[in-house]
Amino acid sequence: MDPVFKHLLILMVIVWTVAVVLRRIGLPTILGELVAGVLLGPAVLGWVEPNKIIEILAQMGIFFLMLHTGVTTKPREFFRAMRSSLGVATVGAIVPFSVSMGVAFMFGLDWKPAIFIGLTMTATAVVVTLKIFRDLDLHNTRMARLVVAACVVDDMLTLLFFSLVLNILNGQALDLESIFAIFAKVIVFFGIVVGTGVWLYPYFKHPFQNRDGKGFTFVLVLGLSFGLFAEAIGLHIILGAYMAGLFFREEVAHVALINKVEDRLYGIAYSFLGPIFFISLGFNITFEALQGMGLWFVLTLTFVCAAGQIVSAGAMARREGFTWVESLSIGVGMMGRAEMAFVLASLGLSMQVISNEVFSILIFTTFLLNIMTVIGLKACAIMLKKEGIAHDDKILDPQQLDDDKF
Repeated sequence: MDPVFKHLLILMVIVWTVAVVLRRIGLPTILGELVAGVLLGPAVLGWVEPNKIIEILAQMGIFFLMLHTGVTTKPREFFRAMRSSLGVATVGAIVPFSVSMGVAFMFGLDWKPAIFIGLTMTATAVVVTLKIFRDLDLHNTRMARLVVAACVVDDMLTLLFFSLVLNILNGQALDLESIFAIFAKVIVFFGIVVGTGVWLYPYFKHPFQNRDGKGFTFVLVLGLSFGLFAEAIGLHIILGAYMAGLFFREEVAHVALINKVEDRLYGIAYSFLGPIFFISLGFNITFEALQGMGLWFVLTLTFVCAAGQIVSAGAMARREGFTWVESLSIGVGMMGRAEMAFVLASLGLSMQVISNEVFSILIFTTFLLNIMTVIGLKACAIMLKKEGIAHDDKILDPQQLDDDKF
């Protein structure tokens, strides 16, 4: 039997089993997928070895998760949330970065690896949080929209600061010109993407006026185009995928076609490629990282980063008028770390700024943060339900939300 298809069969059996079992007992499926990755991977059973095929499928999973999220989000709601999320994202990035660097210094690391630890612990995991919100039927709440917007802003700030750090590590001068160039890239990206979505997109609406239009293929083309454009200027492909889906709206396409595209993307993102990505996160775990002081490093970094994220993001959300339970949920929702953290940690390792031991500690910490996010949001969902904040079309009607916030 071809080992690739054998491993794929094992993964699909696990995905199906986890979905059936955990949904029956009311737990988010991502919890089982993360744990399954550790058990199936090299750390425990070794039934599935990480390989290039799984890595490609996992990366496609990230892409389709964000593309689906974009299609299911109304642009007006997103940009309203974006305005309210600036404070949450900024403070929610500065505090985890600072306290994580402090932990690195406390364990005797130099400033270079300390900066990479701070950056890695700052990058949020929007796809992980979105999956949890969907599992808990909270993905259409106003706090979920704010978390998505805040995570996007947070990741852009992380990439911006990473670019500045990269200039320093490469011996380049950090002057106003280089800082302006980085900001210009971000402005150009959003200017072109928003301009395309608002003004150019409607000119292509003729093929999308009935259910049989080729909307799915067009969204894929635009998602890949925006994603590759984002990567070309130093951003992440998920930003392009999200923005591409965001503008496939009712003003451009027939409602039935939008529903059909959303249904296809949902099947790919949440029943196939997305779960492979979440399972693959567990493949990076190695228990060798817990030897000696490694265990205390992991536990300290996990606790400090989690506390810093919850307090900082939650406090800013409270200032924006959210209830204390919603604010707590927002802080917990921004606690996860995944794809961006792995990218930054891998870059630090390849540049020899961090050692293999530090890399393993970062991977283990991100895994624990994701587990804590799942459990924490499950507890928050119970409290939100008691307050009457749940997935309810009447409650979630945008016209009934506080327009000053969204």
